Amino acid sequence: MIDISDVLARLGDQPVTWTEEVAVGVADDLARSVGGVVDWDDEADEEWLSVLLRDTRVAMVSTTLRLIVAVERMVGDIQVIARGGTAILVPSFDAPVMQCEIDILGRTFGGEDKFRELGLETFSANDLWFATV
Repeated sequence: MIDISDVLARLGDQPVTWTEEVAVGVADDLARSVGGVVDWDDEADEEWLSVLLRDTRVAMVSTTLRLIVAVERMVGDIQVIARGGTAILVPSFDAPVMQCEIDILGRTFGGEDKFRELGLETFSANDLWFATV
């Protein structure tokens, strides 16, 4: 199990020094490193850039937090690519291996209501993406 409570609490309390431009650069580097593409609808104010490999999400980069979530077997030296961001590595985006306190999710991503349906015992990276898009 990967408890992301401490990571999100720390990131949510830090002053914002992460920009969309940095996030785009990180996502582009990740996509190049795995031979994938970046999927992001900036006009819809999506807060995640997704890195897709054969139409499957293998990484996502927050545009607002210094946060990258990536499939551990798909990335090389994530710390170099992350440019000072915090990386959470998961076995897959479908594996329900993450957990977090709902109040921390609410503070970090704005409002607890959207997380009420998220299984707080465990959830996947895709579940986090869907709850925060």
